[in-house]
Amino acid sequence: MTLAKTANQTVVTVSGHDIEMHKGGSGPPLVFLHGGGGFGTFDPTSSPLAEKFTVYAPSHPGFFGSARPDWLYTIDDLAHFYKDMAQQLGLENYVLVGHSVGGWVAAEMAAMDHHNIKGLVLIDAAGVRPEKGEIAEVFMVSGDARLKMAFHDPSQVPNYDAISAEPSPEGASVMHGNMEMLSRLCWRPYLHNPSLPHFLGGVKTPTLVVWGKQDAIIPVECGEMYSKLLPNATLKAIDNCGHSPQMEKPDEFNAALAGFLGEL
Repeated sequence: MTLAKTANQTVVTVSGHDIEMHKGGSGPPLVFLHGGGGFGTFDPTSSPLAEKFTVYAPSHPGFFGSARPDWLYTIDDLAHFYKDMAQQLGLENYVLVGHSVGGWVAAEMAAMDHHNIKGLVLIDAAGVRPEKGEIAEVFMVSGDARLKMAFHDPSQVPNYDAISAEPSPEGASVMHGNMEMLSRLCWRPYLHNPSLPHFLGGVKTPTLVVWGKQDAIIPVECGEMYSKLLPNATLKAIDNCGHSPQMEKPDEFNAALAGFLGEL
């Protein structure tokens, strides 16, 4: 999955490294951190989020056209990188939204220092290890297998053909590079931080945890864990939905976010 080039794509320099930045909308700041497969069919800079917020949607270092710093090896490193980005951009009291691995980064950022984060939204986030179920294997399987795991019912996904089509040689190279960087960040321990649950109790930020009930990659049990570990969190579980509710159930997803953000 990728994000097509947008009219508002620019390059910003963070800690001496150039990263792609998609920016759109108007209003107070909102940072959207994508998952390991990119943004897919969901462009946050032209979504309903952009009607009330200025949306900043960076491509992670090492993904797409963003530089890969030699020193950036862990999700914790990436969280520090984005804290620096927010400071450099002058973002104050911003809303932080993250999907999948991006949700894990967002949770780590909030655990480091939540005082400048007005609201936190975690969408089928990695970062915590389920006690009963398991996080699916995504590195040692084919791209087709990962795509099948991503959605409960692909017929519900608008423009699904755009992300299921055979990629061009250039696109395949980009996707390979993305997965290489993702494995660098998340291989060990696999898609979680054993210490993170111990730090989440100190995060007082109002939080919405959104999850597809039929997520076949990161089980909804992890959403339940986040909602219990974060003291001001609410869980919105969306039925008949997989790992990417912003793509598979956009109406329910947008309604949940609108309700939460309207109360901040």
